[in-house]
Amino acid sequence: MAIGTLAMCYNNIEVFRGVVKLRRGLTAKVIDRTNTMADVYGAFYDFSCMLKSKVDINDPNAKKTLSRLETIRKTCKDSGTLTKRYFIICNGRF
Repeated sequence: MAIGTLAMCYNNIEVFRGVVKLRRGLTAKVIDRTNTMADVYGAFYDFSCMLKSKVDINDPNAKKTLSRLETIRKTCKDSGTLTKRYFIICNGRF
């Protein structure tokens, strides 16, 4: 849930204007669909992809952020379990 919340808040101006959190439906999907380690790796992979798409290349920390996200994605891929799960996020949207 934490990486999902981070994906929602990262580079989101609404953080300074109000409450930003995972919608109830997505929260239910994450909880319902993370029953195995394959599902957990998949959720981390999906949310790290969302984060990657939100990184501003002009940000002074972009290189470090992208490196850390790539480490997460590589760990998930190397687990060998990504093909054995439901997708939590479809088409890059929550």
